[in-house]
Amino acid sequence: MCSEVCRPYIHFAPEKGWMNDPNGLVYFDGEYHLFFQYAPNDLTGGPIHWGHAVSEDLLHWEELNIALEPDSRGLCFSGSAIVDHDNTTGFFDDEPGLLAFYTAHREAPEFDRGYIEEQCLAYSKDRGRSWIKYENNPIVSSPGFSDFRDPKVIWHQDTSAWIMALASGQEIHFYRSANLIDWTFCSAFGASEGIHTDHPWECPDLFQLNISGSHESRWILVVGIGACEKPFGSFTQYFVGNFNGYEFINENASDQGLLLDQGRDLYAVQSWSNSPGGDRLILGWLNNWKYAKEVPATSYRGMMSVPRYLNLVATKSGLRVSQSFCVAIPSDAGGFDDYQSNIILDAESSVGARRGRLLFGIEPDSLVDLTFFGTQSPDLRLSRKGDRISVQILRSTVSGDASFIKEFEHDYQAVFICAGEISMEWVTDRNSLELLFDDGRVSISQLMITDNPGQYLQVQPVSGGIKILQHQECLIS
Repeated sequence: MCSEVCRPYIHFAPEKGWMNDPNGLVYFDGEYHLFFQYAPNDLTGGPIHWGHAVSEDLLHWEELNIALEPDSRGLCFSGSAIVDHDNTTGFFDDEPGLLAFYTAHREAPEFDRGYIEEQCLAYSKDRGRSWIKYENNPIVSSPGFSDFRDPKVIWHQDTSAWIMALASGQEIHFYRSANLIDWTFCSAFGASEGIHTDHPWECPDLFQLNISGSHESRWILVVGIGACEKPFGSFTQYFVGNFNGYEFINENASDQGLLLDQGRDLYAVQSWSNSPGGDRLILGWLNNWKYAKEVPATSYRGMMSVPRYLNLVATKSGLRVSQSFCVAIPSDAGGFDDYQSNIILDAESSVGARRGRLLFGIEPDSLVDLTFFGTQSPDLRLSRKGDRISVQILRSTVSGDASFIKEFEHDYQAVFICAGEISMEWVTDRNSLELLFDDGRVSISQLMITDNPGQYLQVQPVSGGIKILQHQECLIS
């Protein structure tokens, strides 16, 4: 999967070494900055640094020198970055600069899980090309237990304060600050909310979204859950509610878990700070902790998802996040076969493209196969019973590693309600498939390990028929 032959065209992957969580996503001076968990000389997650890449268009990335390296405080785990526009910290002169908040992780046998985690700060005066660690780190000390990491820092306009969201065991803890250096604990969220496993919560994100078609807004809290023993592995959940600058109030039932992705491979999702136009722009690690260290690799291991926009939409079940791909795909990336709109497909015909969007009607009791190029059997099978749309997600691999096969191969279902036509938007790349159904309300992100790494999705009825109402061959921003 991670040989040079299989290197993705449109997804970011490091030149060499191991990569996992995106962190420190920030837009500054015409560049999108992508920092990431990085082990430059290892393929299984050795000593973790902050890798660094920049892009002007979210499609073409330039990998820069390592931003943060381990020191006596420990490894450099995940976190966030912001622009200090007003020199709040006093680190800068008349020009704004970049701040990076990260977790220092080191062994500590006296702690419950054998390590200690503290929150630290670094700053850059040269557009992120070099970094200075704050001399008085840590800025938030350990509360006395091991799992305490991944600081997400935002500005809360209504109370004129900086907020830090921290993953603390199986909760998210909120802190406030006036100067980005001195932090005060405010509240904890999550002990009896959402989905819990035997693994601690990770990689929080906190932001406000306007409700589409309304003047109202809500706050979204995103939380990752790592490699639990249950079959699904790592996944990302989110909460919809309100944040008053001190505490987060969930507006859904406390035991309701909302998944950001129904596939197996969208984790550690983070959004860009300071993004132009105020759009909420996210990125995730396209992998799963159940098998991440066993994905076939030679020179590098790990890739990011395609960046996406988030919106908030009203549904019969309540307010839900919807997603859309935001990168402009080149016109030579592959388009539809020569099909017109308003045609009927049956079992003898199909339509496909590397990336695109379809709006189609599917008859009740029909079956439709979606096949990723290079696989021998359908990867997804759609069926309809009234308003209920079932997506059977199948995945196999050509890898000869028995332990990888055991965790990677699967057959399960995602179900959503859609009264009318079905929209489907997708991006394929070497060994990956990302799908959005129902105007982005349902997301399915998958690694696809084949012996012929393809970039093509074929749509073909198995029984019954589908009517193609609209097609678009290239994604546009």
